[in-house]
Amino acid sequence: MSNEPVKTIGGKVHYLEKIALMPDSTLHVRLLDVSLQEVAAKELAVQITPNAENVGLNFNLTYKLADVLPGHTYAINASITHEDRLVFTTTQQHRVELGVDYVKGQEVLVSRV
Repeated sequence: MSNEPVKTIGGKVHYLEKIALMPDSTLHVRLLDVSLQEVAAKELAVQITPNAENVGLNFNLTYKLADVLPGHTYAINASITHEDRLVFTTTQQHRVELGVDYVKGQEVLVSRV
């Protein structure tokens, strides 16, 4: 096991529609370095939660402090799928500050696709 310093950022994904998730829905939450526009975002952490309709839409992403670079921009991306079909996803970039001692619980909005 690595002794690298880590931090955790947590929160909840929500959507505005007043509907229940379908059975066997899966929540995907990713912490991304979105600094470089010409390349794919680097994934720092991911959480995949099966049966999200039962266990809820909370998340905790643990990342290595060594991956946090000065001047870089970080964001949380979330989506909800059902039978591998995208149902909800973030439509606006949800930026976060990393490497600090206290980060409030994040509220990440997803919209129906």
